[in-house]
Amino acid sequence: MDNTDHIKSHDEFASTYDSQAKQYNSYGHEVLFGMCYEYLKQGDSLLDLGIGTGLSSALFAKAGLNITGLDGSLEMLKECRKKGFAKEIKQYNIQNVPLPYSDNAFSHIICCGVFHFFGNLLPTIKEAYRILKPTGIFAFTIASLTAKESGLECETMPEYIEVQSAWGIPIFKHSDKYVNKIAQTHRLTIQKEQKVLVDSGDKDTDDILFKVIVMQKIVT
Repeated sequence: MDNTDHIKSHDEFASTYDSQAKQYNSYGHEVLFGMCYEYLKQGDSLLDLGIGTGLSSALFAKAGLNITGLDGSLEMLKECRKKGFAKEIKQYNIQNVPLPYSDNAFSHIICCGVFHFFGNLLPTIKEAYRILKPTGIFAFTIASLTAKESGLECETMPEYIEVQSAWGIPIFKHSDKYVNKIAQTHRLTIQKEQKVLVDSGDKDTDDILFKVIVMQKIVT
């Protein structure tokens, strides 16, 4: 699968995305918002990478933040636009770097329910660091790769693997080692982590372990 296939798949179910999230009891976006809340103040700017229908950033808008969003799926953006909370949204594949913003452009950045479609996260996260203001937070989710799944010890686990999901779309699972590498490489401090289980969509398959991560840009 190339990096546009998952965008096409999201185009196909954009109109039912929000209802599907409820059907699968998928509330990772609410967990992410709650973990970020202490760092927010009214009037802050927030960029949502992969804004989709706006499930995640709508919560930040209610808290008084000014929302900008990027997403590769035009149909998802149409659903988001109907909600009327975002200051600016545009169609853009967030894997195409550099991102179309200046240095230190946003108070905070989020990326919820997106990174499990990508293998190498480093280029996008490098850009997130560049456009994030000092002391701002970057909060995102990954599908978590465990030692049990890889059949290896933690020290020898790969950075990420590709697996077939019950949703009919291959996804990537990333290891803690990779998350730590991201933080160290881009001078981000991991402030919070929370594991959450997501319905796999198959009654014969275990739930998928996701992780919500909040990093902060610390400038010394």
